[in-house]
Amino acid sequence: MIDLYELYGVELYGAIPLSECVIAKPYLLERAGITSDGSALLILLPYFTHGGEGGNVSMYAAAEDYHAFCRELFSDLCARLSGICPDPKFAGYADHSPIHEVAAAAKAGLGVYGENGLLITREYSSFVFIAGIYTDYPAAIWPKIVSNVELRSTFEAKSCVKCGACRDACPTRAILGGGRIDAGKCLSAITQKKRLTDEDEAAVSAAEYVWGCDICQLACPYTAAARAAGTLETPLSYFKDKLIKTLDGKTLDELEADGGFDRRAFSWRGEAPIRRNINLRGMRAGDGEDHGDEHERDDTDGECEV
Repeated sequence: MIDLYELYGVELYGAIPLSECVIAKPYLLERAGITSDGSALLILLPYFTHGGEGGNVSMYAAAEDYHAFCRELFSDLCARLSGICPDPKFAGYADHSPIHEVAAAAKAGLGVYGENGLLITREYSSFVFIAGIYTDYPAAIWPKIVSNVELRSTFEAKSCVKCGACRDACPTRAILGGGRIDAGKCLSAITQKKRLTDEDEAAVSAAEYVWGCDICQLACPYTAAARAAGTLETPLSYFKDKLIKTLDGKTLDELEADGGFDRRAFSWRGEAPIRRNINLRGMRAGDGEDHGDEHERDDTDGECEV
């Protein structure tokens, strides 16, 4: 039996048949040779750390890129699983996933579906990444090979208390409720755009973030409850080390010079949008900097398969 807590410090995980999931990218399963008759072990990776609070970068991006953490996790765990079950196929995905991860994790009993479209857990609120190990074996295999996997008899996604705190706190009124977000208004999405409208520029100028946004998560009563209970802090050292909670021109220059920029979650978009956002906030404060020409990278969609 594989003990995920002993090996990786992972505490929250659950299995679900793929037939209970919304398959958003079937080609990923096809590429791995996994059919819809298979299953997934969904793993939650908490990332909130008090050391990352108070900056201008969303908490998820304060530590080094979580995709790198997932790559190492998947490589080791899939090898162990294949050692126990040599016949079935195993593949790991995070972020760029074949399924709708939030809905599946809620169905698997790992948390509730938030009004802001995020998975909310009792221990860590919504400050969790969702990773998944997919296999062509049915879900009944997981309790036999991984310790403490409880397979539900019925799969139902429960919702949060729908108090409206996240909607009220959102500075751009992007949260529509019922897990629906107006992506065009979401401040996190706006800070990651390569080109901004005048309305976008006004939103960034007024924001406290130059990359991402945690406002709806911090306003959530589940976050307050987890903080009061003392469980909000991640136990995973990866997300507490090498923190950069505040970005400015000098910090970006240093990251570029020592190669550290490419190890950050915001690197996929390149440095130009972040420098622009820093300048927009600087102009609001009257201390903007001229960083010269912006360097652009390929305009990808931001998803990363690991």
